[in-house]
Amino acid sequence: MTTRIFTAKNKPTALCLFLTLWLFTVTHAHGEQKIIVNQSVPISDPDWIYLNQIFAMQIRKWPDDSAIQVFTLPSTSELHREFTVKRLKIQAHQLDRIWNRMLFTGTGKAPTVVESEEEMLEMVISTPGAIGYVSGEYPVSGVKLLSGAQK
Repeated sequence: MTTRIFTAKNKPTALCLFLTLWLFTVTHAHGEQKIIVNQSVPISDPDWIYLNQIFAMQIRKWPDDSAIQVFTLPSTSELHREFTVKRLKIQAHQLDRIWNRMLFTGTGKAPTVVESEEEMLEMVISTPGAIGYVSGEYPVSGVKLLSGAQK
């Protein structure tokens, strides 16, 4: 039985393989997030720009003039950070900065923060005009799933 020792010659290859596997694991921790909305929401196929404006609290009404109620997980949540980067194309701290500016200037309010995916689903189901997100593996019913949001 021989023991293989990494030499300087094959260390870069091993490091590259490790980093590739690590990145794959980290970026696919929650899979593709599901964007969920209350059954009353009159939209089904928004693009990421529209979603970004909704979650940045820049758009406050749906096309039928009903109020939008945004729910998010805490900014420290890994799922929240993945959602903001993958779906909204913005870093979580940048979104926090937008919300804080609106709060401190009195021009708007931050979204409602929920503590878990279970609470997110409950709030979206029970709040007309609500929008939120859960991980791709999380089972959902009683809400509409938005399609095409990853454009």
